[in-house]
Amino acid sequence: MFKPFWKSAGLYGVLALATLPLMLGWVPPNRWYGFRFAGALASPEQWYALNALGGMHLLGALAICVLANFLVVWKGTPGMVRNLGWINAALILISFWWVTLALLGETT
Repeated sequence: MFKPFWKSAGLYGVLALATLPLMLGWVPPNRWYGFRFAGALASPEQWYALNALGGMHLLGALAICVLANFLVVWKGTPGMVRNLGWINAALILISFWWVTLALLGETT
């Protein structure tokens, strides 16, 4: 019954693991991995601050996504469970949007 939940929880676990190096300041300024906004690459201090904040926000958003998945699998209709992939895609997009808004508020 909870097999779809464990699949999506694994996806969110991988995404959460990808945020940990950002939160812990292990990722130096670069153009490939991290949250990049105007001015983020201007100074290392700004880079590390934005990535730590973005990592924390994304980790919180992913926790909400896991909870939403659990509720869909536990209490949702069979149609909702069948469309869990689409629900997850929407949740991930909303999570990235939320983090972007939070970080843009910090950079302005």
